[in-house]
Amino acid sequence: MNICFITRSLPFGKAEAFVIAEILYTLNAGNQVSVVPLRPEGDVVHSDSAALSNIAIKRPLCNGTMMLGAIREICRNPAVFSKLLIKIGKSRNSWVFIKNLAVVPKAVWLAGYLRHTGIPDHIHVHWLSTTATMAMITASLLKIPWSITAHRWDIAENNLVKEKVDSCSFVRCINENGAKEVRKLVGETEKILTLHMGVKIPDESMSKQKKPDMNRMFKILMPANFVEVKGHTYLIQAIHRLHLQGEKIQVELAGEGVLKNEIQQQVSQMGLTDCVRFLGEISHSSLLEKLFAGEWDCVTLPSIITSKGEKEGIPVSLIEAMAAGVPVVSTFTGGIPELCTPGTAFLVPDKDPQALSEALLLLIHDLNKRESLISCGKNQVKENFNITAIGPKLLERFRRS
Repeated sequence: MNICFITRSLPFGKAEAFVIAEILYTLNAGNQVSVVPLRPEGDVVHSDSAALSNIAIKRPLCNGTMMLGAIREICRNPAVFSKLLIKIGKSRNSWVFIKNLAVVPKAVWLAGYLRHTGIPDHIHVHWLSTTATMAMITASLLKIPWSITAHRWDIAENNLVKEKVDSCSFVRCINENGAKEVRKLVGETEKILTLHMGVKIPDESMSKQKKPDMNRMFKILMPANFVEVKGHTYLIQAIHRLHLQGEKIQVELAGEGVLKNEIQQQVSQMGLTDCVRFLGEISHSSLLEKLFAGEWDCVTLPSIITSKGEKEGIPVSLIEAMAAGVPVVSTFTGGIPELCTPGTAFLVPDKDPQALSEALLLLIHDLNKRESLISCGKNQVKENFNITAIGPKLLERFRRS
C-alpha cells in the first residue's frame, strides 16, 4: 500500500516522538510511506526519526509556490472545493474557523502535489484538530479514503469533529475514554474504535536493565513537558514530604514548557535544589536507551484533570517505562488506568501529594513490590501495547478502508 501520514511536525522538532514506532512499522512492513508535517519547524531531534526525514514532504504552511499550486487544484475541482469551504464554515467559533482556514492552501496544494507524484491509497492523520482538517480537504479532493488517530486535547477542542467523522473511513482513539468522548460529540457509529498506541520493545537479550538495588540512591524520572495537565507541582510537594522524612532520593525532570520557571521557583523555595534536577529536552532515542539501561528506579507522571477538563490519553512515556522494566507511579486520570491495571503500577488520586509520596515511599523500601510491578508491567506492555501487535491491526484497517 501507499500510505501518507499527516503529522503536526514530525519528523521535525521535539514533539510527537510517540508516533515514530507506528510509522516505522508501516514502512518496514513493505509499504510505500510518505510523511507530511503540517508545520515542519526545527531540526530532526529524535535520532530514531531520522529515517522519516528521507520520506518527509517538507513544505512550509504557506508560500507563493504553494498558493499557485492550490489555485490550480481549485480550478480542477471547484465544486468539491466549494463544499469543503462550506464545511469549514461550520467551525464552532471564529478562532477555530481561522485556524482551519490557515491550513486550506497547504491542503489543496498537497492534493495537487500527490496527484502529480503518485496518489496514495490512504491518508492517515494524527490529531483531530487542524491536521485532520488538512487531511479531510486533501483526501476529498483526491477522492481517496482517510482516517484519524484522536488523542486527548484535540477531541476536547471539537474542531469539526462530526464533519470529519462523516468524511473519514474510521477514527482510531488511543483509549476507551477518548472513544467515549468522541461518541458524545457525534453519536454512536461503527467508525469509532479504540486501538492503543504501540511501542517498539527491544529484544530481551538487548536489554541492560539492572536488578533493583536497595543500596543506591533512589532515582525518579518524570518525562513530561511543563504544562498544567502533567501535575509537576504535586510531585514537588510529594518530594518535599519525603525530603523532610530524611529519604535520600534524586528526581530528574525531562522536558520543557511554559511552567518550567514556576516549577524551578517551587523547587528552590522548598529547598530541593540538591535533589531535583532539570534535564531539559532529551531526545526520544536517548531517553529510551537510559530507561532500558536502568538509569532510573521509578518513572512517575502525577497527571491531573485541569479546570478546563483537560486530561491524559495513555501516555507513551509510561508504556515505554513499563516496557523497560521501570516501576510506574501515576494517577487515576484519563486513559492511564487502561494501561496501569491493578498490579502493573501504582495509581493514586490526582492532586494528592500525600498519596503520591506514600506510593513512592513504598517503592523505595519494598524490593518485592518493585520486582512485582516490573514483571507485571512488562507483561502488560508486551501483550497489549507492543507495536508488533498494534501495527498489524492498524494496517488491516487501512486495507479494509
